[in-house]
Amino acid sequence: MKKKVPNIENGTMARDMKELKDLGKQMEHLRDGLELAEDDRIADPIQLESIEGKDE
Repeated sequence: MKKKVPNIENGTMARDMKELKDLGKQMEHLRDGLELAEDDRIADPIQLESIEGKDE
């Protein structure tokens, strides 16, 4: 019996070029730390820890 869906490789984020372009557009509109601070929000804590040197 033939598989309908091919094997998915680890790390694959986009299935096709259209989805890749959509992800790129989303990334262009991501807010940085200063923009988040204006709205009383914080950046992703995992990334924040590495910036503060807690992972060293």
